[in-house]
Amino acid sequence: MVMRKQKNLFAKHETVLPTDLKCNLTSYHSKFPYLYGLPKIHKADIHFRPTVIILKTLTKLLNTIYEIGEWPKDFTEVTMIALKKNTKATKCSDHRTISLTAHAAKIIAKILKRRIERKIEVILGEDHFGFSRGLGTRDAIGMMRIIAERTLEIDEELCVCFIDWQKAFDRVNWTKLMQILKETGIDWHERRLISKLYMDQKVRVRLDRGETGSVQIGRGVRQGCCLSPILFNLYSECLTKEALDGLGDFKVGGQIIQTVKYADDLVLMAKEETVLQGMIDRLIEIGRCYGMEMNVEKTKVMKISRQPTPVTIKIDQKQLENGKCFKYLGSLLTDDGRCTSEIKTRIAMAKAAFSKKKYLFTSKLDLNLRKKLVKCYIWSILGHLG
Repeated sequence: MVMRKQKNLFAKHETVLPTDLKCNLTSYHSKFPYLYGLPKIHKADIHFRPTVIILKTLTKLLNTIYEIGEWPKDFTEVTMIALKKNTKATKCSDHRTISLTAHAAKIIAKILKRRIERKIEVILGEDHFGFSRGLGTRDAIGMMRIIAERTLEIDEELCVCFIDWQKAFDRVNWTKLMQILKETGIDWHERRLISKLYMDQKVRVRLDRGETGSVQIGRGVRQGCCLSPILFNLYSECLTKEALDGLGDFKVGGQIIQTVKYADDLVLMAKEETVLQGMIDRLIEIGRCYGMEMNVEKTKVMKISRQPTPVTIKIDQKQLENGKCFKYLGSLLTDDGRCTSEIKTRIAMAKAAFSKKKYLFTSKLDLNLRKKLVKCYIWSILGHLG
């Protein structure tokens, strides 16, 4: 039995084929010349078509990486560029960063993603809408509105808590993540590559006066990596499943509904305050085991009811703020379950956008062109659902 397990563990990995690379290479046709120090060529002047030699060379390289389980140094080092959020940005918090990564590293990350995403999708619950195929913010918002409407239809109350994690993507514990990947049934070769990619990664920051030295990263998912969304999905799903197992009292069609999840935006729901308090306490306890901390200042509670009353929920002896409305994924949710406030807000935003470009829409431009501009810049705001 032991020998059979060892044989399965070190079984030959699935070979990377040239066809796995071709579709990824063609998507970078206009980026290669610029990023590798050659003169930039306009997209119209070149269409990168991978030759047989390029495909064979890259296939050999990627299969070698798979075989030995080691990443080249250039693949694990990331250059970050700080972008100002506003013109008067002076603090680190006033900036956001983007990562520059080697294209070959992105290609093998895409291959890894394709090989593990099916197993991860099986684990994710039906209430998980973030970074999922065919799902988006509209689905999550729609789910919340349907739940609110159904609750009011049968004249019941629903206590809702909008959880805010402190820098959720930057607090992922790598050891815990690798353990979850193993329990999920991800192949050893893929786990080894992901582990090495994270454990060996270094970051340097590009500034106006030059680049800083390389710094070792100790936690969090990689910024700009296509693996990060599905890895975070799996991490957050396992966290909530472990924390909320056996809890909850809100049912729809005989099935208990505990959460609605979109990336790091988590909504907890229960009919009774005491049940919701227990769910939050358990989530905080298990969250800390996963390296997560809840932001008490930004976490809000709300009671959806025909006659809403304040909800008394505490975190570490601090009472959470009650609200009559909450902006969830860009859409306004209210305690009366109606869309009136959202519609008025959208109309006001569309009017403001029209006023800013009024000179353009009332100019002597062709009428059909002005109609297209209105549809593009005004109607899109008016009908936006997050």
